[in-house]
Amino acid sequence: YITGGIGSQSSGEAFTSDYDLPNDTVYAESCASIGLMMFARRMLEMEGDSQYADVMERALYNTVLGGMALDGKHFFYVNPLEVHPKSLKFNHIYDHVKPIRQRWFGCACCPPNIARVLTSIGHYLYTPREDALYINIYAGNSMEVPVENGTLRLRVSGNYPWQEQVTIAVESPQPVRHTLALRLPDWCTQPQIILNGEEVEQDIRKGYLHITREWQEGDTLNLTLPMPVRRVYGNPLVRHVAGKVAIQRGPLVYCLEQADNGESLHNLWLPADAPFTTFEGNGLFRHKILIQAPGYRYEQSNPEQQPLWHYDSAPAKRQTQTLTFIPWFSWANRGEGEMRIWVNEEKHCHP
Repeated sequence: YITGGIGSQSSGEAFTSDYDLPNDTVYAESCASIGLMMFARRMLEMEGDSQYADVMERALYNTVLGGMALDGKHFFYVNPLEVHPKSLKFNHIYDHVKPIRQRWFGCACCPPNIARVLTSIGHYLYTPREDALYINIYAGNSMEVPVENGTLRLRVSGNYPWQEQVTIAVESPQPVRHTLALRLPDWCTQPQIILNGEEVEQDIRKGYLHITREWQEGDTLNLTLPMPVRRVYGNPLVRHVAGKVAIQRGPLVYCLEQADNGESLHNLWLPADAPFTTFEGNGLFRHKILIQAPGYRYEQSNPEQQPLWHYDSAPAKRQTQTLTFIPWFSWANRGEGEMRIWVNEEKHCHP
């Protein structure tokens, strides 16, 4: 899934056929994405290829973080990409899906597993290999690792993944010669890396920029990782997202939630040429970047009093509406309500 979730059906907690990725009956257990992170981490230890770190980051910042409420006390076992709470109450195909996080579970594997990953996050941020120290994810941290001829000590700062500026400061007690391999994320098209005020030679191998030198205290790497709002489209074989678009900024996937956009999210449309506006949220979303765009709602007055089907013409009328997108990992922190990642996209068709 676009969220880093895996496992599309609850029966057997399993995969189904190729490209069968339903958004509402999905299983995508929190533990499964943690397992995916662990697998990607092991692959990085064998091969310094950024495709594994891309998968690891997608799982971490979306499904794994989304498995826990912002209060740290409630959890999701299952992580859907679309929820309609009224349907969950009566349709048994959704028995495994919950509209809000739960305090605990009969089989409570996910809460401690999430805690384990977050408290061992350093093993995922970095991959020490004989040829280089691979920096996979740019979350703020300080680290120290022994290398062949000394100790390499780094401090990473910034406000990742909300802001595009990252600083990596070398704090090694003695000069040490080694290679730093900086991951260039797949979502970032024009990264810029500056070392001590000068651009770095582009030695890029398998998605990592390699810099070999004698590192000493005071050396500073300044990374600019542009984070424009990007539209994401599914493969044509994924029928569940046909005609729809998802919104992503940096590694974070965004969603619509009823609390901001009202009920019947399936009636909202995002024009193909709609511009995006980013802004910092308030309250629960303080320090988090939210996204808005002009869109439409197709609605009909008193629809519950109208027939189900209409011949020849659609009864709904188009009304303008501002669409508000929040980071998907933070949904269901304001009570029960509808949510969806994949949004109808309105295209202008030409003959």
